[in-house]
Amino acid sequence: MHKLIGLSLLVMGLLLGQADLVAPASASDAGHGDAHAAPSAPLGFKADLAIWSLVTFVVYIVVLKKAAWGPLIQGLDTREGRMKQQLADAESARVKAEAMLADHAKKLEKVQDEVKEILAEARRDAEHTKQDIVAAANKEAEATRKRAIDDIERARDVAMKDLFDFVSSNVIGATEHVLGRALSGDDQNRLVQDALNQMGSKT
Repeated sequence: MHKLIGLSLLVMGLLLGQADLVAPASASDAGHGDAHAAPSAPLGFKADLAIWSLVTFVVYIVVLKKAAWGPLIQGLDTREGRMKQQLADAESARVKAEAMLADHAKKLEKVQDEVKEILAEARRDAEHTKQDIVAAANKEAEATRKRAIDDIERARDVAMKDLFDFVSSNVIGATEHVLGRALSGDDQNRLVQDALNQMGSKT
């Protein structure tokens, strides 16, 4: 705006200067016939030229306003609007970026919590698996021990039965041969038991 005003003043000054230069030239042409005429002042005020210069300046200002000032203002308004839009877009982008950053931070924190939970669950599962393995091993060992005890008891029972049969058949037969008579059932049982007790005391 200041440049426009300065340019207008410069044009006005040029117009006034041209008017002042034209006036002395006209006066000198008119005074060729009269040598004794008084010389006109080159810097004197000329009302008609001043009015003409003022009218020309006003017309110039009006034309300049319509031809240049309007587009200039429109261009400045357009540029200002574009800058405001760019600032608004930048602010919107900043807000969106901050929102995305906050969202990513929340997602990252959630993922970290999920990873911690997975690791904790894996440790719990490993501990449970360990306990299950130990319990299964203890159970298998106890079952093996019981089977071994059962096998030993069955083997002992078989051995005792075989021993009882052997003692019964041999001791009773030998005793009846020595005594020369058959023994009763009670005598046989008592004799076999005595023989087994003697064998047990010796072992």
